[in-house]
Amino acid sequence: MRNLQNKTLCLLVLIVFTNCSKKNDDLSIPENSVFEPKTELISLTEKESNLTLAWKPVIIDGFINYKVYRLDSHTDAFDNPNLIVNLGELVYQTDNNLNTEYVDNEVPYNSFINYAVVTEYFNEVNTMTSVTSINYLSYENEDLFFSLTSLEKLADGSFKLVWEQDFNNAFENYTIYTLNNGSATSSSDIVNIGEVLHIQNIQENTSIIDNTQYTDEVVSYAVSKKINGKIILSKNFLSIENPRNLSFLPSQTLKNPNDENEIIIINKEGGIVFYNVNTLNSQNVEIDGKIFYCSIGKFNGIEDLYVPSENGKVYVIDLNTYEIKEIIDLNTDYNIISAIAIDNHILFLEKHFQNSATIGGTFVYDRVNNNVLNRNGSYTMNLNSKLIFAKENYFFFVVWNGLEYQNTSATRRLNINGNEVSIDLSFNDSRIDSRLFALSSDQSYFVSTEFGYQSTINYPNVTEFTTGSYSNSPIYGDVKITENDNIYFTVPTSSRIDVFLKNGFNSPIVQYATIGEPLFIEIFENHLISINQIENSYFIETIPKQ
Repeated sequence: MRNLQNKTLCLLVLIVFTNCSKKNDDLSIPENSVFEPKTELISLTEKESNLTLAWKPVIIDGFINYKVYRLDSHTDAFDNPNLIVNLGELVYQTDNNLNTEYVDNEVPYNSFINYAVVTEYFNEVNTMTSVTSINYLSYENEDLFFSLTSLEKLADGSFKLVWEQDFNNAFENYTIYTLNNGSATSSSDIVNIGEVLHIQNIQENTSIIDNTQYTDEVVSYAVSKKINGKIILSKNFLSIENPRNLSFLPSQTLKNPNDENEIIIINKEGGIVFYNVNTLNSQNVEIDGKIFYCSIGKFNGIEDLYVPSENGKVYVIDLNTYEIKEIIDLNTDYNIISAIAIDNHILFLEKHFQNSATIGGTFVYDRVNNNVLNRNGSYTMNLNSKLIFAKENYFFFVVWNGLEYQNTSATRRLNINGNEVSIDLSFNDSRIDSRLFALSSDQSYFVSTEFGYQSTINYPNVTEFTTGSYSNSPIYGDVKITENDNIYFTVPTSSRIDVFLKNGFNSPIVQYATIGEPLFIEIFENHLISINQIENSYFIETIPKQ
């Protein structure tokens, strides 16, 4: 009975094969035949610059044809036969289902040559249908394909890219491309929408050092090589995080007095970045709460960073180890919006945590006895107010009411006698505003307000006198005063930095163009560090001094 069933099955297969292969004189069924529409590629061989592709024959009723698709590429990332069909080129077609070999004598000049086969047939309702092969085959031209091997940041902050060398006699050049927006998914993306960084004509030189000041979060690289007039792209691309990019809007900068190459960048949402302007390395410190106006102060002969925060907390951060060495609790649920160290005390401003509330005041904390000396009531306090230490027991109380200057005193004197605390006030038409304030290195004068008013200081009398404004038209964003009395202003609306001399109100002595709008600056011996904004991106620019 079983022998009869086998003979019947063979007869049926022969009848089907005869019906769908009437054009063939040889009616024998190949051993590797498949009896469903989808075929399988079985070999891809190279001989004398030709490629021969073979696949299994499809023995079905309603067979129409085979179609061979070829996709040449610089990468082997095409691991789906349907991609090769959709993106590739139709290079061969046959309606003979026993013709299962294609000899490609026009092989493209590229790194990878990919093939897939589509079978077309009429289904049971006589509708033409196509099915892609279950696999694809790819040829790798080892003389052409190459990879990027490494990408690293060097000690000076530049990037070093290395790739594999080409050994073809017809080599012409390498072209290095960069993309600075983080959207690359292949080396083709970088070549098509990126920029040419460099063209290298030396075949043995397979690296480049890039010191470009990029603005976005990620920098990507790809390389192409030209051989005998043909362009071959690198098999891969490499990306690296841009150390000049900031993922937050900075609210303040300071120079680290313990490291001549380091700036401190404040993120008001709870982060502090210690940033080396030479190596572009950074160290992050997280604070549990919002951060307000910070200062550098001395206690027991040691300078630390004082970080005012929410719920009555002041964090003291070691400027060498970047560790939080102390958390001072001022026993209040108000926000501490500014704090400066004066001798064995901390002078601080506290404000109600609701921005619309003006409840708060100026108080003094005794660090030795761990108590607040003069919290004796509620006073009016503005969220943007700040304290700046001048010298001895003098300080500046800087506020902002939205005008270009305020009719209140800048200089104040703190008097502490045991538990008795008093602050001398003076009102003399001081032109001061918390949006812009810088104190000279000898504490003899300051620059304040967005138009850059300069004022001299008389400490014994607790007074100051405004001598002039550096401009009546530009609105300055930040100001720094150097030891030689050069005054640096950022001009965000014009993307530049203006430099004036003390009392030199007529015109700037130097102007520096910036990439984007400069928000903050710090001045070093040979260069400026400018933190700029382009749309919603923030980055650090190094500008050589003139």
